[in-house]
Amino acid sequence: MTAPESPESRPTLFARMFGTTRYVMTVAVLATFLGATVLLIDGILQMAKAIWYGIFGNQTATVDSVSLRVEVIEAVDVILVATVLFVIAFGLYQLFVDPTLRSTLPPWLRISAIGNLEVRLGGMVVTVLSIIALTQALESHGGGANGLGFEIAAVIAAISLFLFQERKRHPPDKGPEE
Repeated sequence: MTAPESPESRPTLFARMFGTTRYVMTVAVLATFLGATVLLIDGILQMAKAIWYGIFGNQTATVDSVSLRVEVIEAVDVILVATVLFVIAFGLYQLFVDPTLRSTLPPWLRISAIGNLEVRLGGMVVTVLSIIALTQALESHGGGANGLGFEIAAVIAAISLFLFQERKRHPPDKGPEE
């Protein structure tokens, strides 16, 4: 007959709750991965549509050139957002579910702290806002702009300042291969 466990050797309620977090985070990782996959497929379809209309469209050369640039830039934007979401899904998986995965990934895909994901997400927001500003500028094509540029510039400046301060407070990890 075995002796009952002493209270000191049994996991605490908090330890058990923290241990179950990995299962909840697995669902979050799967949701992020699925969302990234849907976005990637959408971006690919947008790019195919832009190429199709660019080759077989019946518009004037100037209008066609501007609209083709806007459509291609917006498709690339969706593809880049999907790519960053894939990286975030991998990062969450490394942090909460399987830290041993980190050793098998290339250095640019290794995440060792939640701050790394914040920086990637902030960079994605800056990129998306920059692309919105660029497409607005292309669509206005020298006409009366709607003044959205200053608002976007202010948001980009605020996010850039945040990311700069985060990098100063928490420098990125340097692995042996970086």
